[in-house]
Amino acid sequence: MTGHDLAVDKKSVRGEAARRRAFSRAVHALIASTVLTTGLLALPFEAHAQQQTSQAVNFNIPAQPLASALSAFMKTSDWDVGYTTEAVNGKRSTAIAGHMSPERALRTLLSGTGINVRMSGPRTAALVVGSAVSGGATTGDATALAPIVAVGQGATTEGSNSYTTDEVTIGKGEQDIRHIPQSVSVVTRKQMDDRNVVTIDDALEEAPGVAMYDSPMGARYVYARGFMVDTYQYDGVNRSVYYPQANSFSEDMAAFDRVEVLRGATGLLQGAGNPGAAVNLVRKRPLDEKKLTVTQEIGSYQNFNTIVDATSPLNSEGSLRGRFVGSFNDREYFTDLAKSRNLFLYGILEADIADDTTVGFGGSYKHKTSTPCFHGLPMYKDGSDIGLPRDTCLGQSWNRWDTDQLSLFADVTHEFNDRWTWKTSLNYWKEKHDVKYEFSEGAIDPTTLSGSRMFAGLFDMDSANVALDSYVNGQYDLLGRTHELTLGASINSLVSDNDTSLAQLGISQNVFDPVSIPEVSDAWIRANSYRGANVRTRVRQEGIYGMTRVSVTDPLSVVLGGRLSWYKMTSRYRDTGEDYVSPYSENGVFTPYGGIIYDLTEDWSVYASYTSIFKPQDAVTADGEALKPIEGANYEVGVKGSLLDGQLNTSFALFRIDNKNRAEFDADNYPCATGMWGECYVASGKVRSEGFEVEASGEILPNLQLAASYTYAHTKYLEGENDVGQSFATYNPEHIVKVWSDYQFKDQLEGLSVGGGVRFQTESSRKSGAVTVSQPAYAVWGARIGYDINDHFSAAVNVDNIFDKKYYQTVSAPGWGNFYGEPRTVTLSLKATF
Repeated sequence: MTGHDLAVDKKSVRGEAARRRAFSRAVHALIASTVLTTGLLALPFEAHAQQQTSQAVNFNIPAQPLASALSAFMKTSDWDVGYTTEAVNGKRSTAIAGHMSPERALRTLLSGTGINVRMSGPRTAALVVGSAVSGGATTGDATALAPIVAVGQGATTEGSNSYTTDEVTIGKGEQDIRHIPQSVSVVTRKQMDDRNVVTIDDALEEAPGVAMYDSPMGARYVYARGFMVDTYQYDGVNRSVYYPQANSFSEDMAAFDRVEVLRGATGLLQGAGNPGAAVNLVRKRPLDEKKLTVTQEIGSYQNFNTIVDATSPLNSEGSLRGRFVGSFNDREYFTDLAKSRNLFLYGILEADIADDTTVGFGGSYKHKTSTPCFHGLPMYKDGSDIGLPRDTCLGQSWNRWDTDQLSLFADVTHEFNDRWTWKTSLNYWKEKHDVKYEFSEGAIDPTTLSGSRMFAGLFDMDSANVALDSYVNGQYDLLGRTHELTLGASINSLVSDNDTSLAQLGISQNVFDPVSIPEVSDAWIRANSYRGANVRTRVRQEGIYGMTRVSVTDPLSVVLGGRLSWYKMTSRYRDTGEDYVSPYSENGVFTPYGGIIYDLTEDWSVYASYTSIFKPQDAVTADGEALKPIEGANYEVGVKGSLLDGQLNTSFALFRIDNKNRAEFDADNYPCATGMWGECYVASGKVRSEGFEVEASGEILPNLQLAASYTYAHTKYLEGENDVGQSFATYNPEHIVKVWSDYQFKDQLEGLSVGGGVRFQTESSRKSGAVTVSQPAYAVWGARIGYDINDHFSAAVNVDNIFDKKYYQTVSAPGWGNFYGEPRTVTLSLKATF
């Protein structure tokens, strides 16, 4: 069979959507109010905070059984707290750390327990279960503190009804965001629910400073500060992913409580990695109460999404708990032909096998069948936009992308005492992709309107990843002060089998009236492949790490740490066992980490930090040798504020990232005999990314939640073949603004909520030879209205891209890889909770 044997007929292309509808003044008023909300960031928030009457004290009490936490609180504060054994049995405290008043510390420590506080003297208090004490109430001569709010319930965000959280677990154990000397953001469960987040890509698009870049094979690349994000954790355990052609990583967010994003270099967490950011996906855990939630979403382009979430204690004591989450998504897309069905199942059991020991076992399974429209659209040869309809697909109805993903995990947490905790986690991921698709590639001649050729690809990708992480953290006393220490070790092993083939079909594609062809057999693609290989790649990483937080004075602490890493990568042909690329290893590489934090007040702190960068490269030179690893440094200074008793978090950061030994294409030796697909590289690039970030998240005013951020990141080559002074990451916009707010009405309009926001970014571009493809600056607006019908039922309507802005989400080469952003979509959500 040759390319000329293929029968060709025409298929119609749906016309572009009708002209934009006019929207009501109410929507415009909503958007205007959102913009005005961002101006409130400059207000003196302290004026809204509750007045503190006690002198601030330096607290450092980790999460633990409530009784022992109260003992530690009384010892540190010199307060007396009265309570009954029945009131605190079986309850755990929230960790508290930092310089704060005893009143605030006690409220935070009790957050999420259902226990309130009644003051009976300047340094005495009594604990009251339930709502016996209301905010601001008085009983005789005793005054009551405000009731405990959910925002202080530790790192967990489910049920907090907040866009922020006091703590994160992206390090080891729960840490106060304000006392991590790097930029940290959290996409909470409420944010994900309000924004109808379904996938990991949806969630990360909400994170400050994150830019999304469409992969030609279905998923998206994630960038921060100009660098690709390649460090992913699940409950603090690193996951390795490897795709030989293009990124295909995906995750269903129905089973996750939150997404934590730590920006900058993260060598302490993983050792090897890019300096853009690290992402920690935190799974939902069983609750100590029975709860069933069913959600049905119906959206544009035949998008139907059903989610069932059930959790309950499984014995009378509540020491055994379980949770199940299931979702089914059946949808089409705004591009012709594209559609998918996705089944996702998640389950977990958690047991308190002793008063001080908890174990958890769980897993998830995902099965997805889809007809994808990969590879994007072309441009004219000079890089200008052809203006094709947004629904244009240059693929075929027989395209397929079938995926099976299995994950299993187990963890054990043991508290030696009220100061020291040990946790060990084991994770296993297995992932299989069966991909076959036709795609078109080639820039279009503006005179002849031709130039696009048809290809077929076949990819069989099968990988398994095992990760083990074990650490202890706690407190120690030295020189009359209390300090923190974390020590741990990790092992991560990845095996990835990839059989890839690409073949030219010998047919031209008419991008203005795409042609349909019969399916090409798998055997024909393999037999006529011009590029591809059947390769097994193994990557093994081992490391030991440690970090200490030294309390120098009450307001000043110093963070010192480091990681010693071992890395080994082999890639061999599966049929012959010969090297596909030369084996590569690094032994005992040390990546130091350091930071200083100074508490200006109870609410504000300043910090500075340094992190080194280490990332092995699988590219090779013309001599067949692996390139030197990328090395460099990350510098950051900033200020953080935790305001309104922790209900609003703010931050400002200045950063600079330098790295060297960056791979640059070796045009003088192309094609070369030793490189993948004839491509070899030299380690001559040195680059810099610098800029600043501003963020505010949480309850900015009563009943008004806000997530707002602005990021400026300027990237440039310091050394290189021909690019000194130019940007090395033109696809990462220099300016990114993200704002979303949600207001919940009270009194006569109780149950009604309205939300709105905007995502704005400046120009992005991609240069190929002498031709540049660019997307000018644009803004995409969204809005939401929700109503709680009663205690059990609620409904909401989301409208994204309200003004139906036509833009390219991703720009690439003139011949391929350009993807439109999604047109206006409307989604109705119905939720029942029991």
